[in-house]
Amino acid sequence: MRNVVFLLLFTSLFLMVGCTNKEDRAVEWFTTEEEAIEKGLQQEGTDTHAVLSIESYKGETLVFYDYGGALGVASITESDQGFSWYRSNAYSDIEGDVPYAYGGFKAKTENGIAIQILYGKAFDNSIKVMNLVRDTEKQVMKIDEDSRLFYAIHEAPFHQLEVMPEE
Repeated sequence: MRNVVFLLLFTSLFLMVGCTNKEDRAVEWFTTEEEAIEKGLQQEGTDTHAVLSIESYKGETLVFYDYGGALGVASITESDQGFSWYRSNAYSDIEGDVPYAYGGFKAKTENGIAIQILYGKAFDNSIKVMNLVRDTEKQVMKIDEDSRLFYAIHEAPFHQLEVMPEE
């Protein structure tokens, strides 16, 4: 009898876990993209003053924002129901006793698009911008005055990227 009860409990648990998908997340839909950004930031515990930039990438809208000195990245999902806020990654922060430091991660939109992001922080206040160099291309990354964060979307393998300060 114990084995039967165990088997029933195990099967029930297996079915509950196996049937869970992303549609189970509580999605709040908004009329406009701006409203989704504003309400999404409020849900995160911040406001529109934290927005570093709003960028389009492969048909997706990405919101980069400062969350207490860490980088937050969210995407805005659009459907026939409206617009919603979606953040797939934890906040990214760097600390150090160096002039600057950087790293990278992949963010995913709710639609499943993977986006490679290089991010970092300039601790030396004499550094005004950072340059992201890949092959012969150079991209200037602005440094946020308050948080000292910098970031860029990239498609090259991380080991092929070079980051250099410009004072």
